[in-house]
This record gives sequence, structure tokens and C-alpha cells, in this order.
Amino acid sequence: MRFTKKKIETVIISVLGEEGFALVDQLTGKENVSEFDLANKAKLDIKIIRKMLYMLYNHNLVGFTRKKDKQKGWYIYYWTLLPENIKFDYYKRRREQLEKLKRRLEEEHKELFFVCPNKCVRLNFDQGMDFEFHCPECGELITQDDNKDEIKIIKNHIDEIEDELKKLQESRIIRRKQIKKKIEKTKKKVIKKRVLEKKTIKKPTKKKPLKKKVVKRKSTLKKASKTEIVKKKILKKLLKKSSQKKKPIKKTVKKKVIKKKSKTKK
Repeated sequence: MRFTKKKIETVIISVLGEEGFALVDQLTGKENVSEFDLANKAKLDIKIIRKMLYMLYNHNLVGFTRKKDKQKGWYIYYWTLLPENIKFDYYKRRREQLEKLKRRLEEEHKELFFVCPNKCVRLNFDQGMDFEFHCPECGELITQDDNKDEIKIIKNHIDEIEDELKKLQESRIIRRKQIKKKIEKTKKKVIKKRVLEKKTIKKPTKKKPLKKKVVKRKSTLKKASKTEIVKKKILKKLLKKSSQKKKPIKKTVKKKVIKKKSKTKK
């Protein structure tokens, strides 16, 4: 549901009066407008503009930012309308109007009303009794009012406001659904990213250093023992050979010595 310029004007004029027209024209559709520019374009005194802006600020319909002028040393205020707050205020006022109209419709059905023939005043039964059923302004006798037309007008106003509020509720429901869809999409994207990150990251393998070290030591010991056994076998063989060669040499030497001694005796 579109929030038109007329609706903005109804809200601001209810706060400022008809003088607010010039200010609304300069603020609608703009952001961070200087208060001096507003005074020049609206052709109003800066004090009046500031007063109106502060009134709107008190109703939370406008916001501002301030910047310091380097040359002059004072602060300049820049103003913007707050459309969401204006919309909220507008529909709040419309609900209040609807409640008043419903009360008035009940009164029209329950009470009797009297009207002056010159249309000076319209009084209920108690008020007519106070003035003895004479007009308090012109003094003429007042007559009972046929309020069928008045009831129709009130009903038409009530229907208009109710239709407007229904459209507002429908638009809000549509917006909430759209927001939920966006949130769900973002959640799904985040979940997908997390799943992909988990797949890409390799899980670190848990090392068991004690078991591996024991295995390595055993293997080295086994290897060392085999080589030692081979070495021992080779040494044994060599020793045997050496022992076999040395024994006969000793015998031959002894024999030769004996023979020499025998020759000398002869």
C-alpha cells in the first residue's frame, strides 16, 4: 500500500497547522536539508522554521544531523523526514478516528437530537431541556432532527477507514512473508557454506607415537641380531680354519729338531 504525499501532509499539518505546507514541500523526498536552505526556500524566518522542526522532532517525525562550520565555528543542523514514523503516526490517528466514529454512531442510534431551523446548533435531549427547546443563539424553537442522513455519512467514514486498515494489514503480512523467505534463504546459504568448509578441511589423523616407536625398536633389534649371528658364524669358520692350519706346522718343527739332535750324537 502506497503512502502518498497527502497522507504525509495530513500528519504534519495536524501538528503544525496550515503553515506546515511550505516546510513539507521542501522536506519530502530529500535528505539532510539545511535549516537555512529551508528558511530561504519556504520564505520564512529561521526562528519560525526551527520552531516547527523542533515540534516535529518532539513527535518523532523528523531526524537531524549536525556539522560544525569551520569558518564561523557554530553548528548547522541538517533535517530529514522519517517516513516510517510518519506512517505509524498516520495509522494511529486513523484508528483513533474510527473509535470516535463508532461511539458517535451508537449515540445517534440511542439519543434524540434537535436542530434549529436556521441551523445554528444541534442539541441532544438533555441540552434541549436546559434551553427549554429554544435555540441559545437565535431564540427560535428547535425541532427533532431526522438523523438518517447523518448515520449514513458516519457509516461511510467507518467503512473507508476499515478498508484502509485492512489493506495495511494485508501489506504487512506480505512483507513479513517476504522477510521470512529472505531469512530462510540466507540460513540455507550459510548451512551450505559450513558443509562445504567441513568437507574441504581434512581431519587430522591421530598419531599413536608409543606404538609406532615400539615397532621400530623391535624391527631394529631384529635386524641387528641377524647381522650379529651372521658375523659370529663367519668368525667361527675363520677360527676353525686357522686352528686347522696351525697344528700341523708345530709338529713338523718338532720332528726336524729331533733329527738334528740325533745327527750330532753320531
